[in-house]
Amino acid sequence: MYINFLDKGSRMINLKENFAFKGILLKNFINASIEEKEMVRECRNDESIRKWMYSDEIISQEEHFNFLENLQKDNKNFYWIVYKDEGFIGVISLNNINIKNKNAYLGIYSNPFCEMKNKGSLLSNCLKKVAFDIFELHSLKLEVIENNERAIDFYKKMGFEEEGILKEFVCKDGNWLNVIIMGIINK
Repeated sequence: MYINFLDKGSRMINLKENFAFKGILLKNFINASIEEKEMVRECRNDESIRKWMYSDEIISQEEHFNFLENLQKDNKNFYWIVYKDEGFIGVISLNNINIKNKNAYLGIYSNPFCEMKNKGSLLSNCLKKVAFDIFELHSLKLEVIENNERAIDFYKKMGFEEEGILKEFVCKDGNWLNVIIMGIINK
């Protein structure tokens, strides 16, 4: 089952489709080839990416493919592989989409094997384009572990503001860490 909604121009939008604009392709995970699925898993399992995730264990191929299979029937969480000029830039997602209240949480990570400059800005702009221009959401939220200062600074540069703290929300290496909630409003 696909979730559809009407945009301002009364055009039916399928939330599970691919999107293309300005030389960028956002390929929905459910449309990915086996090679692309494995490429994403390798990226997500890279230490530079997974150390900042709530779940920082190595993801097996079986776990990853089960996750992707479940996305077929998931109507609140959407993931895209981002390509520019045929290169894999990273992954973006909109999670827990609330159509009635026009909000969602975002996820983002860049391909650590891609040497392109300003990958993060490109990914953030793609997220904003999908969330605000295509899905017409009102607000986006994110959660970031307090010691990920590089990400916090990046999100601030992208217009996100700190909105709250989840006290001792994640345990990493035996230490309880706060999680900072950040958000941005579509203006």
